[in-house]
Amino acid sequence: MELDIDGCKVVLLDFFQKKKSILLKAFKSTEVKTFLEPLSDITIIFSDIKKSTDLKDYLISLTIPEEHLKEILQFFDRPFQSSFSWGFQDKEFVFIRLEESTKLFLKKNRKGLIGLVVHEILHGVQRQRGLEIRLHDSLDFSLDFFTQLAEVIPPEKYDRTQIISFLKKISQIALFALKDIFVNVEMIKRGFAEWLIIFYRDELGFGEDLDIKPPQYETEFHKGVIMVKDLDSFAEAFTYTLSLIPIWLPFMVLETDSKDYETSRELKHFIFNRYYINPSFITREMWHIENLFLANFSFSKSFHRKWYGAVFNLTLEYLLGEDFLFYHLFKATELLEELYIGPETEERKSLAMVPILKATYVYRRDKLIGIQKRNIDELDAKMLQYEIGKEELSELEESIDQSLEHSTSPAHMFENLMKLSIMIITRDLRENVFSGEDFKFKVFSRTILSLLQAINYLGDQCDNKYYHEVRLGVKRLLRTDNLFKRKRWALLLENFAQNTILRGETEPLQVEIDELVYNYDFFEIPLTNFFIDLGVSFIQNIKTVMKTVPINDDEFPFLTAQLINMQLGGLQLPSEDEEHLNLMFVSSLIATKGIPYVMIQKMLTAFLQTKVPKEESE
Repeated sequence: MELDIDGCKVVLLDFFQKKKSILLKAFKSTEVKTFLEPLSDITIIFSDIKKSTDLKDYLISLTIPEEHLKEILQFFDRPFQSSFSWGFQDKEFVFIRLEESTKLFLKKNRKGLIGLVVHEILHGVQRQRGLEIRLHDSLDFSLDFFTQLAEVIPPEKYDRTQIISFLKKISQIALFALKDIFVNVEMIKRGFAEWLIIFYRDELGFGEDLDIKPPQYETEFHKGVIMVKDLDSFAEAFTYTLSLIPIWLPFMVLETDSKDYETSRELKHFIFNRYYINPSFITREMWHIENLFLANFSFSKSFHRKWYGAVFNLTLEYLLGEDFLFYHLFKATELLEELYIGPETEERKSLAMVPILKATYVYRRDKLIGIQKRNIDELDAKMLQYEIGKEELSELEESIDQSLEHSTSPAHMFENLMKLSIMIITRDLRENVFSGEDFKFKVFSRTILSLLQAINYLGDQCDNKYYHEVRLGVKRLLRTDNLFKRKRWALLLENFAQNTILRGETEPLQVEIDELVYNYDFFEIPLTNFFIDLGVSFIQNIKTVMKTVPINDDEFPFLTAQLINMQLGGLQLPSEDEEHLNLMFVSSLIATKGIPYVMIQKMLTAFLQTKVPKEESE
C-alpha cells in the first residue's frame, strides 16, 4: 500500500497496512511535518523486522543500482537500531522496521513513534546539508592514519589483510554511531528529548522488568599481552558496544535542571547495568568516549577526527594489550604541556605535573605486567625532565612501604597524588574561566577528565563522592555558555577539589561558595578573581572567630570586623573597588552558615566603625 502525504511517499508493507490510521496521525503531526519540509524527494517504508522478503522485493522493484542495494542490505544486520535511513543525490529513503507487538502503536507512546520517524527523517535532512560527505572525508583520513599505525602490531600475530579488514569493520560502525549521535543531539537541542526517551524505552525494555540477555563475547583482556585470536568476534563485540552509544551519549548535552535530565540518567544507567556487562573492558572505556564528547563535541571536522581517533585507539590498545590507566595519565601530561606555555607558567606546570608523575611511578611499581616498555621509557624521560631524582624516588618507595604497613594500599597514595594535581589545575581553571579564555578552559577540563579517568580504574578503591562531584562539576562547565553559571561552577569545582585535600574547619563549604556567588550577582558586584578570593577570605575569617567566640557574644561582631579590617589594611584598593567592600562583607555574612540574618546589620555597623580610614595623598 502506497500513500502520498504532502508530497512524501509512504509505503506500508506487512502488518503496517492495518496500522494506517495510527501512522496517518503521526505524519500529520506538526513535529513530523516540520522535519519533512526541507526534503523534496523522500520515501518512507514501513516493514516487519522479522520479514525481509517483502522489503527486498519492493527494493528490487525500484530498480536501485546493485551497488546501492548492497549498501542498503548491510543495515539489516546492525544490532541497534533496526530502523535506518539511506540516500543518494537528492533522493532519501527511510526504513522503519518494527515488530507487530511494539508498544509504540499505543496512544500513550505516540511520541515515541514520532520520535523514531523524526530521527530517521533528520538523517536525510543532515545528509542534504552535506554532513555525509564531510563525515566520509574525515573517516578516510583517520582510517589511512590508523592503518599505518597498525604496523606496530607484530605481523606474526595478525595478517596485514586481517588487520585492514578489521579496521574497516570498526570504521563503519564508528561512522554509523557518529551519524546517530549528530541526529539525536539536534533532536534533543530542539526539545525532542522526551520523544527519544519514549522510543528507546520501547526499543530496549527500559522501565520494564524484562529478562534482558545481552550477547556474550569471549574477548578476554590481559594487560601487556596480545591475546585476541579471532578479530571477527572482537569486531562483533566492539560493534555491539558502540551501537548503543548514540542512545545515551547525546543526552549529556542536557542541563541538570532540564525536565528530562533525571529520566535520561536513568536510561543511561539502565544501559550500563543491563546491556554493558560483557565485554567489560569496552564498557570501562565508555567513560573515555563520554569525556571526549563533553570536552570536544561539535559538528566540525575536528570533532569527526577526534571521534574516529578515539574509537580506533581503543581497538588498537586492546589488540596490543595496552594499559588504559597509563594511557590516560600520559594524555593528561600532554595536555599540561599544551596548557602551560612560557617561563611565567613553568612553576604552575611543575606543581601540577610532579604529582601525576609520582602517582604514575606508584602505579608502575606493582603493575609492571601491563605496561609496555615504551611507557616506562616515557615515564623515565618525564621524571628526568621534571627533576624527580633518586632521592625523591627513594622517599616515594619508603612512603609506599609505610602505607602497606599501615594497611592502606598504594592505590590510596596514587589517588591522593592525583587529587593534589587536580586541586592545582582547578585553581588555574577557575582563573582561566574568569579571564574568559575559552580555548584553555576546555583544555583544563579535558586534563581533569583524563586524570579522573585514571582514578576510575581504581574501581571500588577510589573515593566515589570525589570522583563524581569533580566530574559533574566539569560536565556543568562544559555544558553551559552562560558566563555567570560558568564562573559559579568553576568556583564550586575548585572549592570541592581543594577541600578534599585541605579539610580545614574554616574552609568555606560548597553551599557557602554557591551562596556567595549568588549574593555577588544580586548586589551587582563584579565576579572577578580578586573579589571572589576576598569574599572567600571573609568567610574564612568569620568562621575563625566562630571557633573561639560564641555568635551571641557582644564581642563577636567587633572581633570579626577587626580581623577582616586588619586584612584589608594591607591591601591597596583602587577607589572604584573600595565602594564594593561593604556589600562584599554583607554577601560573605549571608553566605556563612551559622550567621543569623538578625546579626548582619549589627556586624556591618561594627565593620564600618572599625574600618581604618585611608590616608589622603598630597
